This record gives sequence, structure tokens and C-alpha cells, in this order.
Amino acid sequence: MSTLDASIVNISLPTIVHNLHTNVSAVAWVVTAYLIVITGCLLLAGGLADVLGQRTIYIWGFSTFTLGSCLCGLSPSIHFLVGSRVIQGLGAASLMANGTAIVSTVFPERDRGQVLGLLGSIVSAGFLTGPILGGFIVEHLGWRWVFFINLPVGMVAILLSLKMLLKEKPARSAKPDLWGAVLLFLFLSSLLFFLNRIGQHENRILWGCLLVSGISLILFVRAELHSPFPLVELSLLRRRLFISSLGASLFSFCATGAHTFVLPFFLQDILGFSPSKVGMLVFPVALTVMVMAPAGGRISDRIGIRIPATSGLFLISLVIFSFTFLKEGTNNFPIVLRQVLMGIGIGFFNPANNSAIIGSLPKERVGLASSFLALARNLGLVLGVALAEMVIAFKSVHSEVGRAEGSPSLESIHTVWTLALFMGLVAGLLSWVRSERAPHE
Repeated sequence: MSTLDASIVNISLPTIVHNLHTNVSAVAWVVTAYLIVITGCLLLAGGLADVLGQRTIYIWGFSTFTLGSCLCGLSPSIHFLVGSRVIQGLGAASLMANGTAIVSTVFPERDRGQVLGLLGSIVSAGFLTGPILGGFIVEHLGWRWVFFINLPVGMVAILLSLKMLLKEKPARSAKPDLWGAVLLFLFLSSLLFFLNRIGQHENRILWGCLLVSGISLILFVRAELHSPFPLVELSLLRRRLFISSLGASLFSFCATGAHTFVLPFFLQDILGFSPSKVGMLVFPVALTVMVMAPAGGRISDRIGIRIPATSGLFLISLVIFSFTFLKEGTNNFPIVLRQVLMGIGIGFFNPANNSAIIGSLPKERVGLASSFLALARNLGLVLGVALAEMVIAFKSVHSEVGRAEGSPSLESIHTVWTLALFMGLVAGLLSWVRSERAPHE
């Protein structure tokens, strides 16, 4: 439901601009506010799951997400809609932080890679069907039903969770670190706001956000060092498998986030393809991941994490860079081939790397490990988009064509793809140097 919702909402944004009599800058917060809340609350949701139980936080997440969806559909103004997306983001953070943890807990370690691969297929299925379903709903039912469609799904999910999920005894008897959660949220939200806006304009408020982000990070580290029940045990960052796997995830999603941001501009503005054709050329990645992720998970279960994860990363990096060789007049086949190869690389990397992150911490901290996994994914995507935006903004200042047309130039897109190559290679290096197994295993 969460991945389907994300892709459906993007399709509805132009219609929301017209119906709520707003503008693109304002409607962008429908996406940005949701993402900032998720990223800032993931670790708190994972920590609460370790204290209160995964079942409790998971059901609370479904309830909050469903309530937020209802309020989004009823929104009379853009400000009400953005506020409702904040509520929806609180629920989504609880779902993202605990879904992977629940699946990892109920299956034995020897099957973890395969199971996480199946979970990756479900995620890809959501992204795959979102644009198609969203276009149909917006055209025939209106944009509000993009959110209302979550209500029956959410209610059924709540009932099934109450019935199917076993009541577990919390793994830790501790109090949630709310002060640490507030400081972490201030750090991440201020940083994300700065990165999302620095490419568009500069003012004192933006630099103030950067200052708040830095101060919040310093206070967060100090608070965690002195807290009896820290949100993040900083000693975990000394675990080689854990920190290198998180770094590989962060840099890989940074590279793919930058690529997926500029690719539609390349296909539509440079090659002149229609929006519907662009959608058809983009979806092979998700389709390939849906097919390959279970196979990649099984391979990592049999031969270990390092080889499939690292080879997948290098394949992703080289495929992204290979887009720089495409010229105007390129036909469909070279693009589809690259998209399929990228899907294969993601299908090998994600299940293996996710298994490494989940398995790098003791079983009683699986909620925190799952939330760190989701945090690295979301933060990487945001950083990738922010980097792409900054490159495009910088290039447009020196390009009369880019400034006049309001779209990125081919040169700026090539620069983004080149930077994505380096980010992917860094991710591959981090993947290769990690240890194969955690000490407690």
C-alpha cells in the first residue's frame, strides 16, 4: 500500500494543482512533507517496536496511515492536504520500519535472503502498478480517490494484522528516547529542506536550516552518549557489516535516485517521447526487479552476500553511465535493454544487502535494523534528487537554453549520470570490504 500510494500520488499532482487552485511549488510539499516525516521518524518507529512490540507499532502504523489517507481525500485546501500527508507519513514510517522486521523474524536465517527478495517483488509490484492505476483513477474518479482507495485496503490490513500477527513479548524493557528522536528529526528535516531548496534559490532561511541541522546533530550525538536507553546505540556504528551495508545502501539509492529523476527529462525533452511512452520505457526496471529479486535472494542465501551485492552494484553503476552514450534519435531497444539490465543489478543487490543489514544486529534489535534500512533508502533517494537538482540548477545558470526552456540540458543530465557512476562505485567498494557475517552469528 505504501509504495502504490507513492507512485499514484505523483500521477495526481498536476490535477491537484488545478483543482485546489495552487501552484507547483506548493503542491511539491505534498511529496516533500510526506518524505521528510517518514525519514525523520523511522528510527523512532523501529525503537518503539523493540520496546512495545512489532505488532503494536505495525497496527498503529496502518491505523494512522488509513486516517491520514481519509483526511487527504477530504482536503479542502493545499495546506490541509500537506498537513494530512504529515499524518500519513507518521503511519508510513511505522509500516516501513516494521514490515521488514516482521518478515525477517518469522522466517529462519537460512531463508532470509529469499524472503526479503519476495518482499522486494511486492515493493516493485506497487511501483509498477501505481502509475497505471493512478492514471485511471484520476481520469475517471478524480484525484481524491487516489487517497480514498487506501481506506478499504487499510481496514482489511488492520483486521488481518489483529488476527494473524502473534502478540509478542517486547524484546527490551526500556523507555523510548523521545529527546533523541526529536533531535534526529530536526537534523534530518532541516538537512532535507536545505538540500531540496538550495538548487532553486538561496536565502538566510536556508542557511539557518543548515545551521539547525548541524547543531541538532551535535546535540543528538551527545544525548545518545548519555542516554540510558538511546535511540541509536553509537557502538553499533563500529560493526563493520552493519555500517558498510548501510553505506552501500545509501550510496546506491543516491545513484538510482538521481538517475530516475533526470531520466524522464531525457526521454521527454531530449528524445521527444510522449509521457505515455516515457512511462512504458520506465516500468521495465520495476518489472525486472519483481522477477529477479527472489532469485537474487536465493543466490545470496547459498553463496553469501558479498558477491551478488557487489556485482549488482557495479552493474547498476555501469548501466547508468552507459546512458551518456545515447544520442538524439535513439530508438526504444537500447533504452529497454539498459532498463532491464539495471533491474537485474537491483534484483541482485537489494535482497543480499537487506539481509546483511537485518542480520548484522542481534535478533532483539531487528526493529532498529529494519528502520535503519528504510532510513538509508529514503535518505539516499532524497540526496540523489537533491544532487541532481543542484547540478541542473548550476548548469542552467551558465546556459541560456536551460534558463529559457526551464528544463535540464543534455550536458547537465550527462553530468548527473557521471556523478551517479561514482556514487555507485563507492557503494560497490563499501559492499566488497564488509565482512561476510556478523560476530553474533
